[in-house]
Amino acid sequence: MPVKRSIPPTFLAAAALSAALLVPVPSAAAAPADAPRTSAAAVGQIQAPVSRDLDAVDPTAETNPGGVDTNGQCFPGCRGTNQLLAYTPAFGSPSTGTNQYGQDVVVENGRVTAVGGSNRAIPADGLVLSGHGTAAKWLAANAQIGAKVDIDGRRLTLTLDAEAYVVRAELLRDDAVARLGRAKDSCTEFPESDVDEGLAAAGETIGAARAALGRGEEAEAVALATQAAATATGAGDRTRESRPVEGRGVWVRPKETTPEAIRATMDRIEHAGFNMVYLETVWQGYTIFPSDAAKAAGVESQRPNMKGFDPLKVWIEEAHARGIELHAWTHTFFVGSEGAGDDSVGGKAGPGPILRAHPEWAAVERSDVGKEGPQPSTMEPGYYWVDPAMPEVRDYVRSVFRELMTDYDIDGLHLDYIRYPVSLPYDSSFSYSDYSRRKFADEHGVDPYTLKQTDPLWKTFDAWREANVTTFVQSVREMQKQVDPGLPLSGAVFADPVDGLSKKFQNWADWIDKDYLDFLTGMSFGSSPESVAKDTRVMRDRVGEAYLYTATYGPINGSPSDVMGDQLQAVKDADSDGTALFAYNQLTDAQVEALHDGVYRTKAVAPHADPAGAARDALGPIRERIADAAGPCVARTDAVKASARLKTAETLLKHAGGHGIAPAKRQLATVLADVKEWKDADDAFTAGIGRDLRMLTRWLEQTEG
Repeated sequence: MPVKRSIPPTFLAAAALSAALLVPVPSAAAAPADAPRTSAAAVGQIQAPVSRDLDAVDPTAETNPGGVDTNGQCFPGCRGTNQLLAYTPAFGSPSTGTNQYGQDVVVENGRVTAVGGSNRAIPADGLVLSGHGTAAKWLAANAQIGAKVDIDGRRLTLTLDAEAYVVRAELLRDDAVARLGRAKDSCTEFPESDVDEGLAAAGETIGAARAALGRGEEAEAVALATQAAATATGAGDRTRESRPVEGRGVWVRPKETTPEAIRATMDRIEHAGFNMVYLETVWQGYTIFPSDAAKAAGVESQRPNMKGFDPLKVWIEEAHARGIELHAWTHTFFVGSEGAGDDSVGGKAGPGPILRAHPEWAAVERSDVGKEGPQPSTMEPGYYWVDPAMPEVRDYVRSVFRELMTDYDIDGLHLDYIRYPVSLPYDSSFSYSDYSRRKFADEHGVDPYTLKQTDPLWKTFDAWREANVTTFVQSVREMQKQVDPGLPLSGAVFADPVDGLSKKFQNWADWIDKDYLDFLTGMSFGSSPESVAKDTRVMRDRVGEAYLYTATYGPINGSPSDVMGDQLQAVKDADSDGTALFAYNQLTDAQVEALHDGVYRTKAVAPHADPAGAARDALGPIRERIADAAGPCVARTDAVKASARLKTAETLLKHAGGHGIAPAKRQLATVLADVKEWKDADDAFTAGIGRDLRMLTRWLEQTEG
C-alpha cells in the first residue's frame, strides 16, 4: 500500500535539476568515460530543426534491400545496419517487428510521444521511427518527447520548439498519473504524498507554461515546461517498487586521479542507490594500481596518469565507508585497443603494454597468419587479445589476480572478456598463434590452420578452445580458494549461452554447474524491457538457483530514464536477484535522480554475501506488504494466513541459526503454494509476491548448498 509521508524539501529542487530525465545524451559503445551528463534540453533551449533522410518508409525486402540478409530475407522489421526507417499503418503489421538492437520512436499527431524500446505498436493516427546503429544514436539525440515531426518525401525533420516542451511536460504528467494508478491498484509500497504533491505542482506549472505560450513568451514557457516535466517525471519515478534486499551493481571506469575526485564519484554512486561497484581495475592491459606482478613480467606497472598514488586503495576505502561492495573488474584476455590513444595512457594507442612487452603472446586471427606483430580483431575492430591457450599468458593474468586478492581488501573479483575474440565467420576465427597450432597438433595430430569447418576435427578444435577458457576459470577458482577462500568470483557473460559458446567459446553455464563462479552478471544489450526480461528468463532457466544480476545498458545506450527504470523492473520480474547498469561514466544526472527517487529509493543489501540473512531481512517487508494489502489486493483471510507463516519463517531464520533454514523453506513453500490459489487477488500484486518468495527460496537453497 502507498506509504504516507511528507515530501522531502529537496524533491522539487532535484526535479528542477533533472529536467532532461527523458533526454539523456546518447552514447556510442565506445563513448568517453567523461561524457557530458546533460543535454541542451535540460536547460530548456529551443533548437533549430535537424534533418536526416529516411532509408525507407514501410520497408519490404523489395523496397529496402539494405534491410535483408544474404538469403534475401528481411532482418527484424526489415531494418538494416545504421538505417533510419518509418513505419505507418500502411506497413500492414500492428508493430514494427524490430529487434532490441536499435531504438523506436512513436509519433502521434505530428509529435513524438514515446522514445525507446523495440517492436513498438504503430499508432492509427501516426507512425513509428526506428533507427539502428548511427541512426539510433541520432534519434536518441534529437527525437525527444514532444518534438515536432515533419516528413517530406524521404526527408525527416525534427524540431524542438517551445510547444514541444509544453507537450512533453503534459505527456510526462499523464504518464506519471498512469503509473500512480497502476501502483495503487497493485498495492505497491511508495511515498504517495510525495507523488500527489509532485503531480499537483507539475499540473500548476504546466498551466502557467501554457499561459506563457499563449502570450507569446516562449522562453518563459520553455523554462516553466522544463521544470514541470522534471517534477512530473520525479513523481512517476516515486511510484516504482524499491526492494530492500537485492544486488545493485554499476560498472565504473576510473578517470579520477585524486582522492577528492574519487570521493565525489562515490558520493554520486551512493546517492543513486547502488550497493556494488565493479571498478575497472585492469583494462587495456594496464592496472590502475602499482603492480609488482606487471613489473616482474616486464609490463608497464601502472596506468601512466595514475602513477604517484594508489587509487584502488582509495576506491576501496571510500566504498566501504558507504557500505558499498567494491569488486575488481578485470579484462582477462582483451588487452589493448586502437581507440586507447588518450591522455590517460600518454597518448599511446594500439596493442597495449602487455603486447608491447610480449608480442609473442598475441592471439592470432586466421586471416592474419604470417603477418608481423600483433593484429587487432576483425569482428571486434581495434581490439587486441592475448591467446588463452598460452601458459605464459595464463600465468601472467593469474599473477595479477593473485596480487589483487593478496594486497587489497576487495569484495570480489569480476572477470570480463573471459573468452576468445568473436570467432565467426571462418576467416575471423581465433587463435592460430604458433603455440596454439603446435599444441593442438601435438594433441590431435593436425595443424588447426589446415582444418575446414566441415572437417570432423573442427568440432574438436572448438571444444579445445572452449576448454582453454573453462580450465582457466577453474584455475582462478582454485587459486582463490587458497589465497582468499571467502572472496566471491563473478563473471560478465553474454546472456545467450548458445551465442557465447559458438562464437566466443564462453561456456558460463558449465562454470556455474561446476561452482567456478559465485554469481553472474549476464549482459543484456537490448533497448526494451521485453528484451532484457527475455534474456533474464533464459539465464535463470539455465543457472537454476545461482545468483543472477542481469546487466542492462540504458546509460551507454542513451535510453530515456523511464525506459531504464522499466528495464530494471522487467529483469526483477523475470526472476533476477538484482540488477546492474553499464556504465557509470555515461550515467546522466537525470538517470541518477530517477534511480534515487525510484527503483533504488530504498537502501538495499546484496544477497550473495549472507543469503540467509538476506532472506531474513526481506521477509519483514514482504509480510508487511501482504498485511497492508489485505482487502484491496488480497482477501483478508489469505493475507492473515500468509503473514503468520512468513512471521514464523522470519523467526526461524533469526533465532534457529542453520537449523532454521529447512523449516523456514517449508513455510515459504506453503505460502508460495497458497499464493497460486489466491482468489480475487490483484494479478500484479500476486505475481510480485510469488516472484519474491521464489527469490528467497533460491537464497536459502544457496545457504544449504
